[in-house]
Amino acid sequence: MEDYVVVIGGANIDIIGTPFSKPSFFNSNPGKTTMSLGGVARNIAENLSRLDVNVEFITVLGDDSYANEIKNSCAELNISLNHSLIINEERTSTYLCINDESGEMQLAISDMEIYKYITPDFLKGKLDIINNSKVCILDTNIPPESLFYLMDNCKVPIFLDTVSNSKTEKIKDQIHNIHTLKPNIMEAEILSNMKISDHNDLERATNIIINKGVKNLFVSLGSKGVYYTNGKEKGNIPIIESNIVSTTGAGDSFIAAVVWAYLNDYSIEKAAKIGIAASSITVKSKLTVSTDMSVENIESILEKNWR
Repeated sequence: MEDYVVVIGGANIDIIGTPFSKPSFFNSNPGKTTMSLGGVARNIAENLSRLDVNVEFITVLGDDSYANEIKNSCAELNISLNHSLIINEERTSTYLCINDESGEMQLAISDMEIYKYITPDFLKGKLDIINNSKVCILDTNIPPESLFYLMDNCKVPIFLDTVSNSKTEKIKDQIHNIHTLKPNIMEAEILSNMKISDHNDLERATNIIINKGVKNLFVSLGSKGVYYTNGKEKGNIPIIESNIVSTTGAGDSFIAAVVWAYLNDYSIEKAAKIGIAASSITVKSKLTVSTDMSVENIESILEKNWR
């Protein structure tokens, strides 16, 4: 069997509504709706596929039309769903968002109850496929007990995407056996249990997180780029200035690119640069995963910015 990575976590249908003018509540508003594929793990899986990495995607879907959309997309991208779970009579995970006229989110409903089926017992039956992979990538959409089970039983490097502040809370006291973690500043504050106000605070906080059982840490600093550390090597890679269309999905492409860097045995510094390069491709697209994501385009950006 060819080398592959396992990605475990969320696959959503994202439905976004934006009115043409200022929203009128308790009323029907003329506007535009869009539907797209989402979910942090699914986005990571697509980015990896576009970087020519073989992916086994483990998620849970309902038996509905939304599940068919996800299945069809994965088939087109050559992402395997052979070890995923289909639950009859359940709803595929859906994110419903209502914006204002400028595109700013006003209200969202996240229907992700289906992920409760990714239990430790379910994952126990998948350990062979997981432990024969090169890397296991997780998002925090799955239950905390399932994340802890994998931390205890996974024999290959775990790359973990924290997803959000609330989902970071689920793991803050039990992080261990993590090869690579990618929080933002607020998530790093939760994980370290301290306020980060300056660079000295950042170094202290990241040392706390490293000492919990994390090998490589990449902290997103927003417009200031990314801070990386493994407890010995550390540094800050600035963002690449570009015309930003949308920042949605930039973090997902970053961690996918860092996985690709690991598979190619690159240093943590070069991995951070590769992650920044991937993010710079993503933010120039209105899509969550850019169709321009490729090894060739990342290498071109590396050559242009860090010769």
